[in-house]
Amino acid sequence: MFRAPPPSAAPSMIRITLAAALVGLLAPAGARAETDAPTREPSQVDLGLGGGGATTQRVEPERTTQRPRGWRPLNESPPTPQDAPVPPGAWAAHGAFTALPLGGIYGASRLGGERLWVTTAETVAGGLVGSLPGALLFLQPPAAGGRWTEPDVAAFGAGLVLTPPAAALGTWGLGELAFGGSEHRGRAFLGALGGAAVGTLLGVALHGVMEEVVGNREALQGLRKYVALGVIGSGATLGYQWAGGGRAAAPLRPLP
Repeated sequence: MFRAPPPSAAPSMIRITLAAALVGLLAPAGARAETDAPTREPSQVDLGLGGGGATTQRVEPERTTQRPRGWRPLNESPPTPQDAPVPPGAWAAHGAFTALPLGGIYGASRLGGERLWVTTAETVAGGLVGSLPGALLFLQPPAAGGRWTEPDVAAFGAGLVLTPPAAALGTWGLGELAFGGSEHRGRAFLGALGGAAVGTLLGVALHGVMEEVVGNREALQGLRKYVALGVIGSGATLGYQWAGGGRAAAPLRPLP
């Protein structure tokens, strides 16, 4: 038969039971506290410069480089090799644009009734004199790849301003001094100046188009410059012949 424990052992058993229940309640709470605690990143210890021994610094994440506002990535297309052959389309475009100054020479001869070789000489004179400041229009090196710097922009602006009067002076001076002059000298110079200004803008535009067509900026570079200067000179000749009224009439000889 089951015998009941003695009365003296009852308090001891009650204390043991309460202690076991208390341990069972505290153990899960401690485990949850350890798992819920935030993990700390290891701090980086670096020696300070103030003489205070080792100082603890917080590890900062590396910042990635940000793109500047307004910056646009360059074209990543591979450059054309220098020894690459010129495509047939580029040759055709250069030949077609070469016909423009030739057509201007012929048109100037028809406007003022002047001889063809005279308008050719006036075009050459305007192109040669205009090439002195006109070299600033083509100062950008081919290696720049179309990227403009501040000196390039300043030189280009000076070329746009100085080239038309220089080309007009060359055409007008040769026509007035070597070929008998024109009917209206003042109007002839203004016409040459206006024609040279239009020719400068057109020549610069054609030069840029030919650069884009050929792809390789170093190929046919001299031909492009001569075509642009020819357009400038022919524009000055056209304006000179149109505004000057043609060749001046020969003075009448007095009757004997």
